[in-house]
Amino acid sequence: MKPLGNTRALKLAGLVYLAVLSLFLVLNSYARNHHNWDVIGYTAAAYKLMGETGTDRLSARTYDDIRRATAPETFEKLTTGGYRAAVYQDPEALRQQLPFYSIRPLYVALSIAGSKLTGTIAGGTALVSALCGGLLLILGWAAVSPRSIALAALLPFALYEAGLGSLARLSTPDGLAALVALAALLLCHRHPLPAMLLFALLPLARTDFVILLPFAALLLHGRVPRLWIASMLGVGAAAVVGLNAFSGNYGYLRIFDFTLVSGPQPYPAEMEETLGMTDILDAYARGLQRLVSKDTGMIALFIGTAGFLAAKAMRGRLVPFDKAVLAALGFVLLHFLAFPSGFVRHYFVAACLCLILWARLIDGWSARRHHRSPDDAERQAAS
Repeated sequence: MKPLGNTRALKLAGLVYLAVLSLFLVLNSYARNHHNWDVIGYTAAAYKLMGETGTDRLSARTYDDIRRATAPETFEKLTTGGYRAAVYQDPEALRQQLPFYSIRPLYVALSIAGSKLTGTIAGGTALVSALCGGLLLILGWAAVSPRSIALAALLPFALYEAGLGSLARLSTPDGLAALVALAALLLCHRHPLPAMLLFALLPLARTDFVILLPFAALLLHGRVPRLWIASMLGVGAAAVVGLNAFSGNYGYLRIFDFTLVSGPQPYPAEMEETLGMTDILDAYARGLQRLVSKDTGMIALFIGTAGFLAAKAMRGRLVPFDKAVLAALGFVLLHFLAFPSGFVRHYFVAACLCLILWARLIDGWSARRHHRSPDDAERQAAS
């Protein structure tokens, strides 16, 4: 009975440890939010969703909200210097930024709900991101269920270094999208119906995550009726088209130009379409250089995991979780080909799944080594 009691005590200690770390991550991320410029766009999108249509009034309410939610030096940083000053000073410039943000209604709506606790929409965006960070930590831990004390202690920090810390402190929907996508991928094998519903919700968090849906269809094939899979794909595509139309989005090429070539413009609706092949190739080169120079460890993780799974596939030993990891890696590749930003926060789901895969392997090896009998150890050493 003593080993059983020890096991229960270790599990309880692990859960307490996880709860403390998750709570700390949420509180620390909320208190130390990066207050990136996107907080202005999502705050304005929230006021528009709540019915504020007047351009001048929308700008005034947005910046008053930001002023109440941030320190004076932070507010100054968000409203000075070229592009930021122009958007602050001209309500029309802020109005023209809205299509980039109103296209993510799930994050905007949750930020409005969060503002009931924080008192400001800007605070609501920070709260949602922080909570998603805490939930991602719990989900990653649950997916491993570590039995090794060393692994249990180190896993949260590995997830944090893989990009979780940044996601939790940014006023962007990246953490929310990662949470929905990771939960869906983890549920695919044993709970395909909830997974399918989560996949269908993904475009509401980030429309570019629609890229994951074809991989989801492959993972769900044979587990749910084909008609349901087709419905999931149809709902996802319809959501992307509808959101683009509703928000008045500027289209793929202009977003590509705005984000990766010309840089932020105060009046994106008036940008001239001068994007050339040289500009596009330069954007890919910059994105690749950013990844290789700043996130070398993550690239090594992706390449190493892909090589390991390719070797397993050649031996016919892939399990359902392996296929989910490959789906996430496929998403990374297609996402970069479609939009070569090189921002690590777009690839956190794949990094998290890769870490879970290796953590499971290490945990399993550690458990087998711990439970191996002395006779077994002697026979293996002799052989």
